[in-house]
Amino acid sequence: MIVKRASFAAIAATALLLAGCSGGGSSDADSAAQESSAPSSVASGSAPTPSQASVVPAGDQSKQDACQIIITSFNDVTSASGDIDTSDPQAAVTRFKELASKVKGDFSQITNAEIAPAAQNATQTLDQYVTFLEGVMADPSKASGLGEQITALQESFTQAGTACAG
Repeated sequence: MIVKRASFAAIAATALLLAGCSGGGSSDADSAAQESSAPSSVASGSAPTPSQASVVPAGDQSKQDACQIIITSFNDVTSASGDIDTSDPQAAVTRFKELASKVKGDFSQITNAEIAPAAQNATQTLDQYVTFLEGVMADPSKASGLGEQITALQESFTQAGTACAG
């Protein structure tokens, strides 16, 4: 029973990455970014390098540039989440933590005043979700809050996508 719940949490984390992040990455923001920027930046799947991010001073980052960071991060995470082995719950949570760290790093590059609050909220909610998953791994009886955690995380990433679309 304990292993089942831990496996369920790992599978739910993977499902969230595949559904939530790919949903956010394919939002209207993705379409808008593809229309208004070079498609090669989306297709490349690579996050802006620190030198690219530092070209624009903090506070002068365009909404388009901020949204491109979100879209690229979503695309990268969606691609990487396919590698998560849900048969090993601990490894799945470890991989999820790595992906969460990547998103956090990507989103820390967002300085646009309109997009940064939604990105920061998504990052904070993601941190809470990772903490929750670690708690479930330690004590599977805590898995009852999984639905609420997933909903909160999906909503925070949807808000980030909506901020880019608006």
